[in-house]
Formats: sequence, structure tokens, C-alpha cells
Amino acid sequence: MARQVIRFNLHETIGVIKKAFLAGVDAVQPHRLIAKFLKQENNKLIINGTPHDLQRNVYVVGFGKAVGDMVDPVVTLLKTPDSVSHLQRGIISVPHGYQAKRQVDRINTSTPQVEILEGAKDNIPDEAAFQTAKKIVSLVQSLKEEDLLLVLISGGGSALLPYPLPPLSLEEKIELVKSLSQAGASITELNTVRRALSYTKGGRLAEMTGASIVTFILSDVINNPLDVIATGPTIPNMDPPGDALKVLDKFNIAVPDHVRTLLEGKNQEKEYLPVKKIKTGNVEIPDQVSTPLRGKNEGKNEYPHVTNLIIGDNKTALLGVERSLLEQTDGHCLTLILSSSLQGEASIVGKRMANLAMITLRILSGSGNENCQELPDSLLAELCVDVNKKASLQSTLVRCRELGCPVCLIFGGETTVTVRGKGRGGRNQEMVLAAGIAMEEVLCNSDVQGGIVFLSGGTDGIDGPTDAAGAVTFWSHHNGSVQSQIQEAQNQGLSAQSFLDANNSYPFFSQLGAGLYHLKPGHTGTNVMDLQVLYIRPW
Repeated sequence: MARQVIRFNLHETIGVIKKAFLAGVDAVQPHRLIAKFLKQENNKLIINGTPHDLQRNVYVVGFGKAVGDMVDPVVTLLKTPDSVSHLQRGIISVPHGYQAKRQVDRINTSTPQVEILEGAKDNIPDEAAFQTAKKIVSLVQSLKEEDLLLVLISGGGSALLPYPLPPLSLEEKIELVKSLSQAGASITELNTVRRALSYTKGGRLAEMTGASIVTFILSDVINNPLDVIATGPTIPNMDPPGDALKVLDKFNIAVPDHVRTLLEGKNQEKEYLPVKKIKTGNVEIPDQVSTPLRGKNEGKNEYPHVTNLIIGDNKTALLGVERSLLEQTDGHCLTLILSSSLQGEASIVGKRMANLAMITLRILSGSGNENCQELPDSLLAELCVDVNKKASLQSTLVRCRELGCPVCLIFGGETTVTVRGKGRGGRNQEMVLAAGIAMEEVLCNSDVQGGIVFLSGGTDGIDGPTDAAGAVTFWSHHNGSVQSQIQEAQNQGLSAQSFLDANNSYPFFSQLGAGLYHLKPGHTGTNVMDLQVLYIRPW
């Protein structure tokens, strides 16, 4: 089959990839997602196919970066034909500054039943979020069995629902978790302690009422473990008793007597525990439910009165990216989603992306063998690509060679940055900067020809403490002419490596090309981790 000649225009290609990123973000807009699970028919609320009677008996609580938009379709769908609402009351805990960033308070102006309250500045639990959590707890505990509670959860939910198990203070719990983190505790170990010392996490919010609960979850965690997202307020705590103490002892964390007493389950006064009763089957559980139920929900990972629904995640966004790329290129570019669990040090992952781009370009240019055996298993594993994906990647690249067309490899997940310098940036910008440097190093003396564009961005529109979601970099070689972002930076007198060494990626992309390569969609109102697009085309 004859090769199709597809022109590589750098700025057009960057525009296509940026648009695809935004399409991925749009695919996980909270109001779109939750509307897919809800509809009202014949005075019933149909939730994921299950009908619930509507008798002006619906309540809503929410906590997270995206719940402000998640509540919109709930409010709309619960209205009656005579403009009265089945929604009786709602309390939504959103990040500090959320309403100013969104520019309009759509809920409070039209639905006085719903309170939108801000807290957790810089994603750190604070007194404002604590006071909102108290309001949420009071509302949940007041519900009757015939009521329906809709719980909305998204990324940032844990910090926005802080409620230490009394008599532990918020400051004490924050300091305890901080000490564990600095001692090297894993996220699993941190969550074990958080759950044990929380009045609301690890299922305790669900234990406060016998009302039916439906939880809508927008996941920002790799592989969607329900007990990890916002530390699982409607998911039973399956940690064995005493595990939290074992974690603290392992790291030699000094524990005050009253904290140790809480973790040992001794002297938990009735006033500190939920006062509602739960019916599980035909058995009524007494009001001191927290201790007996924790980790003993008959071996099940859900309560009988609770339904937990994942309404969107990173995979949802990746599919949105892929659809956009196929539509924009009219099918003249093959796409492949390789991973939704990308992890690791951002700068190292950036280098691995550059290596994958180099190998792929060699294969597409005819330098690799026909079976694409040059793709190292180790590199794919380091990029969190499932071993079964290798065959799909090989067949995709063979097809690209036949058509002479580009390929877009799509990733998602969440990396980390070990801060060594004093600069400004975030994991996505750092990854892109490292990828650009590595592409220049591995390809500068190569005779392979083609073009590469790489983008990484956060779906929440915020990368670290900056107003950028991420950035894009590029490299191309055609007829002896090499064009790259790093060379462009050198021409401006910018040392890319110096910026990377100082963890200073934000100023690098701000200064380079007057910010042309920055990704700045603004606050998106959603959060399902990060997206990466690696575009590679042969000449």
C-alpha cells in the first residue's frame, strides 16, 4: 500500500494535541458524568437503573474539588413540575477560593437548600473544613430510614471532610499524619492511621444513618480503590484491629495516651459515636456501631444500605482524548491508550517518554525490524504499560508503517516530584521539560527523521502551585534541518537543564516563546489525575 504523505506542521500539531487534552478534560466534567447516572420518571429517581421513590425526601452532601459542579444536575433532576424540589437540604464542602475561580455561584442563587462552604486552603484540612464536616455529620445523623442521601465525592475530598475522632483535635491529627509522612510511611500506612482516627472516614459516615445512601465518586486515584478515595467515608474499614497502632509503632511515632486509647478501642464514650441505628437484613445494630462494624461487615466491602458508583476516572478522560485525536485527524493518525496508571518520579518518566519516542520513531522510519521487537519490555514496564499491551503496540506500529501515518500514544496517571531546588513548577511541567532535554540528547546525532510532540497536563488545570495545567515539548528532523524546543530555548539564552535542576519548570515555559508551550486551561472543575499524549510521525 502506498504511503500517505501527511504534512508535519509543528504549531498545527501542538494545537491538535492541546485540543485533544481539553476534550479529555471535557469528558470528565462532573455535571456530564453524574447526569448519565440520574433521571426522573413517574415521580421516581432512577439511579443507574434502580428506582427510588421521591417524596420530598432527598438530601445531598459532598466534599471534593469537583462536587460544586456535580450537584448541578442533582438539583435540576429533583425539581417537580410545579417547581418544588424533592431536595430538602444539601451541604457541599469545596476548596478555598472555589467559587471565585468559577466566577459564578450557580447553586446558592437558585437553590437555597444547598449550602456551598469553602475550606481546606492549599488542600490542607483546616478549621473551616472541620466546621463544614460537623454540619454534614449533623445532617446525616438526622436522616430517617425512608430518606435518600446522595453523597458526592471527588479528589480533595479527604481534606474537605476532616473530623478527628474526639477527643483528638484537628491539629493533633494533622501533626501525627505529618510525622508519619516525614518518617517514610506509605500512602497505605497513612490511610490506615487516618481511618482509625477519623469520625467520618473508613465507613463511619455511612454508619451514622439507616437511610439509603448512593455515593457518586469521581476518582482521582490509580485503579479506583474505593477505600482510598477521600479515605472511604461510605466504604467499610477492612483494616484488622490494631493495625494503626502497629504503623505508629513501626515508625517510632510518639502517641499521647488519649490517642493510644482511641486506637485500642477503649473507653469510647457514647457521645463520641453515631446515635443512629442501622438495619442490616432483619438485624438492628445498636447505636454504638463504629467499633463493632469496623472491619467486620461480614467480610463484605459495602454496606447493605449503601451503593457506591464510580461515575468517572482517568480512563474516561483517556477515551475522550482518543476520540478527539481520531476526529481531528480524520483517522489519518492511529491512536493507542497504553496506561492509566503512570507513576514514578516525573523527571525520570519524562526521560522514559523520550526513549519510547526515539525507539518508536526508528520503527516507523524503517530502522526497526518488521516485528517491532526493539520495544523493550523493561521500558514499557517502567511506563506502567501492561505486558499484554505490547502486542497491541506492535501491531499498531506495523499498521502505521504500512500507511506512513503518525501514531499517538496516550497515558494517564499521577507522578511525583522530589523537590531539590527552590523553583516553581509541578509534576507535569517537570516531566515535559525533562522529556524535551532527553529528546535533544538521544536524537541530536541521529539520522532518523520525523517529528515528536509530547504533552502532559493535569485534568484539574492546576500543576503544583501554578496556574498552568502542564506544558508541551517537541523535536523534529527533516532533510538535515533539526528543530527542537531545547534549541529554541538556547537561542533565547535559557538553559533548560538549569531550570530542571532547580525544579523551576514554570518560569522556563513562561519565558520560552512568550508562554506558547504552556498549557493553561484555567480551573477545570474536575480532577482525574493527569493525561499524557506522545505524538510521533515519520517522514
